[in-house]
Amino acid sequence: MAKFFVDAFADMFGDELEKNDLILAPSKIKKGKTIINFTGYDSKIVPDKSLISDIKAGKYQIIPLTQQEWIEYFTPYLDDGEDIVFFSISLELLTEGGADLKAAFAELDSRYPNQKVILVNTLTVSRGTSDIAKLTTTLFKRNNDFMEAVKFANNLSGQYLTAFVVDDVEYLAKNPLVDQVEEVFSGSLVNMKPIISINTQGKIDLLEKVKGFKTAVSKLYSIVTHNGENIADYTFSIVSLNADDEAQKLYNRFLEYVSETEISLSKLSINNAIVVGAKCVGLTFHSRQKTVND
Repeated sequence: MAKFFVDAFADMFGDELEKNDLILAPSKIKKGKTIINFTGYDSKIVPDKSLISDIKAGKYQIIPLTQQEWIEYFTPYLDDGEDIVFFSISLELLTEGGADLKAAFAELDSRYPNQKVILVNTLTVSRGTSDIAKLTTTLFKRNNDFMEAVKFANNLSGQYLTAFVVDDVEYLAKNPLVDQVEEVFSGSLVNMKPIISINTQGKIDLLEKVKGFKTAVSKLYSIVTHNGENIADYTFSIVSLNADDEAQKLYNRFLEYVSETEISLSKLSINNAIVVGAKCVGLTFHSRQKTVND
């Protein structure tokens, strides 16, 4: 038996998780002195105006799970004889490179030598991580070959690119969960909206600075063409927070070249909302040809 887990920052919701036999791993959210153990919510629930206002005011904070908390979470599944796979967002973006998470999996692997304990570093974020998880579980359900599925997941990791626009880069730079932000965004960005990339090594790049949020979102379209392949050769995922109109326009633009099965439009989860601030549009894209060949 095997259980597949996906990071709480993968922007997946109830119906989609159930359909793909994925379990959303927990995260910890702090509001004031209150700690919320977040385990997901139904796909119909999205951040409302009051929640967005609280996020913008900095009332929420993400607290990374400790090594012991990760161990305690996965242990019951291993005690039941399950093999486990966890699809993590890029470890390169986590505090200390995800040291606690890696240490937890190393210890669990040692404790359960007769079971598979697999940590997949997807080298991407948001819908890139969820897409890798979904494709992997689909393959596993088809062939029932655990190690083939793990190999497939590792081959996909590092092939997804994500570009996103945030309305307030200073908010992002203050977040302790992301190590790289301050060095990438040093210097003045007054009245400028950055287009940020998570590259194939899972690290942050600053692609461009544009005046105005709507203009920056429209620029996400050109990021794809600059990557060197035909738009029709890609699959796309778009996520948004407090920017539905801009995200819909971007979706419609790509829909001129790809079918509805090759592009999705969804909400940003509360976890990522707390990281990026009160307004964001993200675009993840991946070459279909690479998936076929791998």
